[in-house]
Amino acid sequence: MRWIVSLLIGFGLLAGTAHAQSSRALTLRMDAIEARLNDMEQQSLSGDPVAESLLMRIEALEREQRTITGELETLTFENRRLRQEIDRLNTAMQQMMSGEAGNLAVTDPDDPHAEVRAAATRPLSLQGDNLPPMRGDADDQDSDSESRSSGDGDQAPAATAPSDPDEAFNSARARLLDGDFAGAQERFGAFVEDHEGHGLTGQAWYWLGETHFAQGSYQDAADAYMASLRADRRGERGPDALARLGASLYAMDQPDAACNVLGSFGQEYPNASADARQRVERERSRAGCR
Repeated sequence: MRWIVSLLIGFGLLAGTAHAQSSRALTLRMDAIEARLNDMEQQSLSGDPVAESLLMRIEALEREQRTITGELETLTFENRRLRQEIDRLNTAMQQMMSGEAGNLAVTDPDDPHAEVRAAATRPLSLQGDNLPPMRGDADDQDSDSESRSSGDGDQAPAATAPSDPDEAFNSARARLLDGDFAGAQERFGAFVEDHEGHGLTGQAWYWLGETHFAQGSYQDAADAYMASLRADRRGERGPDALARLGASLYAMDQPDAACNVLGSFGQEYPNASADARQRVERERSRAGCR
């Protein structure tokens, strides 16, 4: 009987020892795993090259994604704007074809000379008579402008221009609207030479200035605008001519002179239209006038 009891006690001790050994092994394994996790965390916090490289790549990808998103939004906006512009142009073309356009000016938004074309069909009005005289030597500037408008002898603009003043003027303006600035320049130059004193001479000088301005000949443009103001300062192109004169002076790197000219606009044309005033304000802002 005693030996049975002793055997049971022995088995109990062996089982307890095995359980204790299994618990210690599990504890050691858990400690090892925790130590490895701590090592990995310390590496990521202490500037491990691999970890830092991964973080930098992730940040770069995020920045690139933000940039692409912004560009996509910009392209979406531009596409919507262009569609609206196309719809507007299509509507205007349909009106012109049906004879309902009147004096509507349709221009290409990407045309660098769109303002010149549009202005040719959209005259500005002017009211008021008490205008002070323009300053400057009229005789010298008349001589300079005439010599420029006459051009080279081989061009002979008078040989092809219509003899009737109205037809000659309309022919020159048609060249301008077609974008033929050289041809328009010849026709307007011939007009101011052949029809001096005509009621359209002031406008012809103005459009001659526009042809020079569109081609970057700012000195010739300034002379033509001055001639337009002398010929018909109170005419419908007077405000435009003064604004363009200021723009030409600024383009010739004479901002002070440009600001002086543009600053006289309110006194010269107190009743000018809103369009003319806005044009002058744009030129004043461009020239940095105070």
